[in-house]
Amino acid sequence: MTDLINDAISDGTGAPTTEHAADTPPARRGLRGRFARFRRTRPFWGGLVLLAGAYFIAFPVLGNGFAFFIDMGVRAMTPMMIGIVMAAAALVAVVRPAQRHFPAIVAMMLSVASLPLANLGGWIIGMVLGIVGSGLVFAWTPYSDKQLARLADRAQGKAARRDARRRARQGGTATAA
Repeated sequence: MTDLINDAISDGTGAPTTEHAADTPPARRGLRGRFARFRRTRPFWGGLVLLAGAYFIAFPVLGNGFAFFIDMGVRAMTPMMIGIVMAAAALVAVVRPAQRHFPAIVAMMLSVASLPLANLGGWIIGMVLGIVGSGLVFAWTPYSDKQLARLADRAQGKAARRDARRRARQGGTATAA
């Protein structure tokens, strides 16, 4: 049983690692910290705005159910396909940030094309969100090493201040008792 635990915490060489949750910065311990790091290392907000634009373009087709497809026929497939490709472009940009330029260009062209092809571009809201989102995705650049180091220093400073406040509160309650 002990071997299984040691293997689970080893670095693959057989030697146990000394890295524990207490050694990691507090901002990276929980789910919230991991999600913050995920957001910082990807064009997250641009992808989210682009995904909202895709939803608004495809919503007239999605919101009406299967009867809409029967009434509209093949014309109902155009907004659906534009919305699906824009959503795929948003997901590709967020999942593979290095490949963000081509999906952003495709999404921009589809957003502009949605004006005449898909119910005035999803009530114009979808077209505008698609243009803004694809612009955000295209313009996003990853953090440099210098910026990442500054963010890590800021997180360590916050952790030190938080620990000092905790010690002060614990010391204050011990003296009051």
